Amino acid sequence: MAAVPAGVEWGDMVIVSSVIIGAATFLFRRDMVVKMRNAGKNVVILYGSQTGTAEDFATRLGKDIHSAAVRPLVLDPEQYDWQCLASLGSDELVIFVLATAGEGEATDNMEAWFAALASDAETPEDSEVPEFRQPEDRELDEDTPLQEISYAMFGLGNNTYERFNHHARVVDGRLQALGATRVGERGEGDDDADIEEDFARWKEATLPLIRQHLGSTTPLESGDESPPEPTWKIAEAAAAQRVWTKGEFFEGAVATHDSRHPFAAPVTAAVDLTPTADRHVLHVEVDLAGSGMRHESGDHIGVYPTNADEEVDLLLSALGLLDRADVPIAVRATDPFAPQQSLFPVETTTYRAAFRHYLEITAPVPRAQIASLVLPFARSEAARNYLRPLAADKDAHAATVAAGCMTPARLINGVHAAERQAGTPDEELFVLPVEAAFELCPRLQARLYSISSSGKVHPERPTITAVVLQYDAKTEQAQQAKLGARRCGVATNYLLGVLRYLRGDRAVDLESAAAGHALRTGCLVSDSTELPGGDASSAALVSDGKNHVLQSFTLQPAPDSSLDARALTMPVFIRKSTFRLPADSATPIIMIGPGTGLAPMRAFIQERAQAARAHPDQPMGTTLLFFGARTEAHDFMYRDELDELFADIRRAAPESQVVTAFSRDQAQKVYVQHRLAEHAELVYRTLLCGQSRLGGAPKAHVYVCGDAKCMAKDVSRALALLIAEREGVSEETAAKWVSDMRKLSRYQEDVWS
Repeated sequence: MAAVPAGVEWGDMVIVSSVIIGAATFLFRRDMVVKMRNAGKNVVILYGSQTGTAEDFATRLGKDIHSAAVRPLVLDPEQYDWQCLASLGSDELVIFVLATAGEGEATDNMEAWFAALASDAETPEDSEVPEFRQPEDRELDEDTPLQEISYAMFGLGNNTYERFNHHARVVDGRLQALGATRVGERGEGDDDADIEEDFARWKEATLPLIRQHLGSTTPLESGDESPPEPTWKIAEAAAAQRVWTKGEFFEGAVATHDSRHPFAAPVTAAVDLTPTADRHVLHVEVDLAGSGMRHESGDHIGVYPTNADEEVDLLLSALGLLDRADVPIAVRATDPFAPQQSLFPVETTTYRAAFRHYLEITAPVPRAQIASLVLPFARSEAARNYLRPLAADKDAHAATVAAGCMTPARLINGVHAAERQAGTPDEELFVLPVEAAFELCPRLQARLYSISSSGKVHPERPTITAVVLQYDAKTEQAQQAKLGARRCGVATNYLLGVLRYLRGDRAVDLESAAAGHALRTGCLVSDSTELPGGDASSAALVSDGKNHVLQSFTLQPAPDSSLDARALTMPVFIRKSTFRLPADSATPIIMIGPGTGLAPMRAFIQERAQAARAHPDQPMGTTLLFFGARTEAHDFMYRDELDELFADIRRAAPESQVVTAFSRDQAQKVYVQHRLAEHAELVYRTLLCGQSRLGGAPKAHVYVCGDAKCMAKDVSRALALLIAEREGVSEETAAKWVSDMRKLSRYQEDVWS
C-alpha cells in the first residue's frame, strides 16, 4: 500500500479523488467527440434552433444522410462544450444547421458557441482565437487551430430581415478563418420564400460531397421507395401507473420556469378588442405570481397551444386510431444513442393527448417527407400515382399541398379518395404506420407574442394582443375535403377558445359526460351540440357572426374551477428581448406599430406615462406613436387607454401624440409610412433631439413592430427620405444614417412575415 504523505488524511484524499473523478466525468459528458465515437458515429450534426425548425431539419438530415459510411449523431450544442471542436479527426465531420433569431442573433442554445467563435459581435473578423481543448494526437496551430476540421453549413433565416442568415454566415466565416474546411456551399434557407425547397436543393448538392469526403463510393439511390427504418417504437399498455393526458411538460416541481418547463399561469382576462370588426383581435392577460418569472417592456411571452379537437380527430380517423385514441402509450427512440430517447416530455400518454398537446399536426407536409415517409407505404398503384407527383414535382407540391395547406390527415385522406375512385381492393389500401405519423409531425412549438404591458407597471400581469388567424385554402380538393377549405391558426384560435370558455360559452365536463372515457379529462368548449361523442371532424362546423369557424377545444380548467365559476391556466414562459426603451427617459422615441404591432408600444407608453406621473419635474423626450388599422370605428384598439396615457405623457413632453392611419376609411388607402411623410416636420424635429442638424445617425430611438415584408421596409425608406430632404443629403446617405442607428440599437424592429 502506498504511503500517505505527512499531514494528509485518507479522508482528504478520498474527497480530492472524488472531485477529480466527478470533474472528468462531467467533461466527458459534455464532450461531443467522445459521445460521437462511443456511439460508433463519424458525423455530428449540431442545430441552433429557436422555434424547433432547425432541430427538425437536423433530425431529418440525420436520416437522409445515414449509410454504412456516413453515421450521423444529432446533438444540441447547448449540452456540449465548444472547446472539444478541435478534437475532430480528418475522417470525421461536423454539420451545422443554424437558424437566425431576432435581429440577427444566435439562437439561445448556440449562445456559448457563438460567443466563443465570434467574441467581437460587431466585427466578427476581429474576434480572438478561442482556446480549444488540445487533441491527444496533434498540436493545434496558434492562429488556425481548426486546420484538421471539415464541416458543412445550412442556415435558416428570412430575407425580410436586414441581417438575413447572419448567425450561419458569421459562424461559417469564423470557422474558415480558424482554418476549417467547408464541404460544399453554405446553404441559406429563406422562410419568406420556400425554406423546404432551399433545404432540398442544398442537400442534393452537398450530401454527395459529404459522402465522398467520408470515403463512401456508393451513391444515394434517388428512386428508392422502400419503407424507412422507424425512428420511434410504440409500446401500448392496457394499464399504466400514471398516464399523462393534460399536456404536462414535466413531472414534479422545478426551480426555474423556461421554455422546457413552462408555468401554468392563470388566465385573468380575455376579451375581444374589436367586437364590431370583421375579425377577432384578442387581449389575454395571465398571472405570473409564484412563478419567479419577470418581464420587461419589449420581452416576449411564449404560449404552448392545444390543437383543436376537429384536427385531432381528423388525424386519428385517417390513421385508423379513433377506437384506440385513449390507449396508454410510451414512445421511445429505436436508436439507443439518439439524443432524444423519449418523443414526449412525459413517460406515458395516449394517442389523443399526443396529437392534441405535443405534435404539430396542421402544417403542410414537406415534399421531401412525402417522398421519404409517406410514399414508401403506398401499396396500390392509385396511391403511388397520387403521391409520386407530390413527392417529385416542386410545382405540383406547391399547387396541391402548400396552397391547400394539406396536413398529414388531409394528405392521407387524399390518398384514400384516389384509391376509392380507382376501386382499389381493401388489402391494398394505404395505411400509414403510426410510427411514421409521429415522425411526420414535428413537435408542437410555443408561439411567441410581444408582451403588450409594461413589466414596471404590471410586473406579474403580462398581456397578449393577437389577431385570430383564419383563411380559406385555394384548392378545389380542399373545398371538397372533410372539414372544408377553412384553415385556422393553431395558437390564436386556441386563445379564442380560452376566451369562449371564460365568457361562458357552451362547455361540457368530459369526466362527467356520458360519452366520457376514463382518460378523457378536461372540459370541451364547443358550439356543436353533436359533441362530445363520436368523431369531432365529422360534426357540422359552426361559425360566428364574423364568419369565423368556432373550433372545439378540450381545455384543462384550474383545479378549483367549475362550469359555474370558470378558471383556466395556460403553459407560458418569458423570452427575453433586446427591444428596449432608452435608459434615459429624456430621449425622444418614435414608435411605428400598425395592427397588433401596437403590442410592445403599449408597454412602452404605459412605462413612459407612469414615469411622467411619478416624476413630473424630470425631463421627458417627445413620444410619438404611429398606429394603423383598417377602420377607426371598428379596429382602433386600446383607444381610450391611449388617450389617457398620452394625456399624462404630454404634461412632461407637450409634442407627444398618436398619429393614426386607417387604411379603409377613404378611397385611397393610407398606411403608417404615408403618415410619417405627412408629419415629416414633427418627425424630423423629434429626431434632432435639440440639435440644429443631424449630420449623422439621429440620437432619438425608433421602434417598428409588425409586418416585415412590406411595412417595415416602407417605414425605413420613408424615414430615410424625410431625413434626406431636410438635411440636404442624398437618400443613400440618409439610409446609411438609419443603418447606423440600427448598429447603435437606436432603430429596433420586432417584426414578422
